[in-house]
Amino acid sequence: METAITRAVVHVVTDMHHNFREDLTIDNIAQAVGFSRFHFTREFTHLMGVSPRRFLRAIRFEEAKRLLSDSQLNIAEISYTVGYSSVGTFSSCFKSCTGVTPSAYRQLRSADPLAATGPREGVGAPTAPMPLHGHVQAPAVDQSGVVFVGLFPAPFPQGHPVRCTVLPRPGAFVLDNVPPGSWHVLAHSVTQRTGEGHQAGHLPAVGGFGPITASVDRALEPVVIRLYRANPATLRSGSATHRGLLPAPAGS
Repeated sequence: METAITRAVVHVVTDMHHNFREDLTIDNIAQAVGFSRFHFTREFTHLMGVSPRRFLRAIRFEEAKRLLSDSQLNIAEISYTVGYSSVGTFSSCFKSCTGVTPSAYRQLRSADPLAATGPREGVGAPTAPMPLHGHVQAPAVDQSGVVFVGLFPAPFPQGHPVRCTVLPRPGAFVLDNVPPGSWHVLAHSVTQRTGEGHQAGHLPAVGGFGPITASVDRALEPVVIRLYRANPATLRSGSATHRGLLPAPAGS
């Protein structure tokens, strides 16, 4: 059965996606949907796999990357446009999420617009952290909304994602500058469940792929993540992978 907190999370995810430029705070968000900051943060993290603060940050940085690639706005203007009042905070958080500073990201895309598409014929092996391309697929009978995609060292969303992005809907994604190591790609969404009469509601959906091994001497193969509907109570009781909700690791 759909709960009030699930409806609140769905509402907030949608609101974040449309109003990320506003001065949104977790206190105000939680108050607006009628829950305490602690309770809302805990339940949001259970449903989406990441805290509301990091989810909002990922949405903002997706827009920042688009502006860095496609606009002539300077870094300060982009910082303000995506909801930051401090350029320093914006630049520091952007680097933490993407692996490079906003200026370096713009230079890389300006020097080679296809830099994120992997090596091309006639070009030598990569010498820097490579992007990971992928595609998120929704359950066949469902219409999914906003999707969080994160790169984690374990097959469950514990701690901070190494890289992350937010999609307006299931589809293609890119995680830039994946550092060397072994990683799991995890996706969380809140899926629209269709039904007769008043039976429509929302269910969390999860999916994963991994482990993948990233290095500086070869490009990463694209991944496909299929979302599966999950029971919120199950997500609270343990990691999605350990409870059988995520696909088995690649090659297993």
